[in-house]
Amino acid sequence: MALVDYSSSDSDSADEEAGAISTPAAKKPKTSHTETSTGDESKSTALPPLPAAFHDLYASTVRVSTTDDPTLHQGRKRVNPHKAGNWPSHLYIEWHPTPAQLHTLSAFLSDLQPALSPLSVDLTSFLTSDLGAPQPLHISLSRPIVLSTGQKDGFLEDLAARVKECNIPPFELAPVGLEWHRTRESERSFLVLRVAGVPPVSSNLSTGNGNEDEHPVSTPRPEEDASKKLQRQNPQLTALLICCNALVQEYSQPPLYAFKADDGDTAFHISIAWSFAPPSAEVRRRTEEVFSRHVMRDEIRGLRVRVDGIKAKIGNTVTHVPLLGRGKRLFSG
Repeated sequence: MALVDYSSSDSDSADEEAGAISTPAAKKPKTSHTETSTGDESKSTALPPLPAAFHDLYASTVRVSTTDDPTLHQGRKRVNPHKAGNWPSHLYIEWHPTPAQLHTLSAFLSDLQPALSPLSVDLTSFLTSDLGAPQPLHISLSRPIVLSTGQKDGFLEDLAARVKECNIPPFELAPVGLEWHRTRESERSFLVLRVAGVPPVSSNLSTGNGNEDEHPVSTPRPEEDASKKLQRQNPQLTALLICCNALVQEYSQPPLYAFKADDGDTAFHISIAWSFAPPSAEVRRRTEEVFSRHVMRDEIRGLRVRVDGIKAKIGNTVTHVPLLGRGKRLFSG
């Protein structure tokens, strides 16, 4: 997934300066000491947050080459080579960390880098761009797939219909662990936060109707099959993954994740940094040592990821598919 470098525009400030020259400045009303000390003025001038749809408009960098040139991408290689008529695509959940969340994750990476430097491991953060702008993080719900020009519109329509059928309302996730993950395709090692659903306070991941059979969270029995085990630990994400896997397979694309008995909640993750160095046993040990520091571990596990939809990135276009369900049932059968 390409992550964007956000840049600011000077047009607004230029217009304000021009107006200041042509229009006499109005006198400011006097403000009493009491009014100033309450901070009301700063609250009234605070800018509202950007709407979520704004990020989708600038979710891709401009393509500068149709060939695979790793020098343009910090040495990374393209998973799916560009071909005319093919649209590289990806389904994922997007997370824009708050400034406080970003600070927590950045502090952890800053503490981890000195511990890994003696092992010749250089971390490249996913948290910010080369210019220091915050970047969105994501949880994959598909592999990097390829759609043809004739498929992409129908794929989007089918995705919206399938997500609606899942009937999943917005939900929250929390980090439950940290690990290194090596991929053969990109020849990179990813430092990832494993995530799991956060049960609502009212009941065990149920929807408030008192029926615990709909979203059971008790410890799985050994004889349960792997997919049922995942459903118990991460019901919402697993339901969305099953939905996405079924759809991409109908379009002759490979699914994401094969359910394995030991996967548990480790299948779903958020990448926060990467390195070309392989994750040796010593790299893993030092990473865990830094993460296990009491304050750092608790702060990271206290983060919350709000999920209100799926992103479908087809080419350079990102479409938001919202979760509008009422949560009656996640799985059939």
